[in-house]
Amino acid sequence: MGLLRKLKHLTAPGWLVRRAFRKADLDAVTAAISQSETRHRGEICIVVEGPLPFAALRHETSNRQRAGELFALYGVDRTREASGILLYVQLVDHCVEILADRGIAAVVAQTEWDAICREIETDFAAGRYRNGLVNAVDRMTALLAAHFPAGDDNPNELGNRPRLI
Repeated sequence: MGLLRKLKHLTAPGWLVRRAFRKADLDAVTAAISQSETRHRGEICIVVEGPLPFAALRHETSNRQRAGELFALYGVDRTREASGILLYVQLVDHCVEILADRGIAAVVAQTEWDAICREIETDFAAGRYRNGLVNAVDRMTALLAAHFPAGDDNPNELGNRPRLI
């Protein structure tokens, strides 16, 4: 990790995330996830992070590694059918990562998730934060509905509201 990246994170304001995602944006994304999860047995968790915590900078944590930490922290790895997905947005680095639990990873290639990440990054670069996440949820829904269609027993195991940290 370069010195420039560390300086960007150390000087980025903590309110950066709240500026990019207002309440109405979070409500729209929450509604999209709620609607999505009626169509499949997957669990979608979105985490948007501004500056990385000092410990992550000190350990030179990559965005993929940080996504893995949050995957475990928010319990995405503890869904009944190993059908959790974490969509991690690192605002300071302008990076998006999607991690799928082993049940989903066995049937959906990482290249599918990577393509969704690139689309989100394109929307974000144009300032379309809400659209980027809502469109991503729609694309994820199509993949999950094809491989994990909803059944009679479809509990909501993870909260649907994006986490801003």
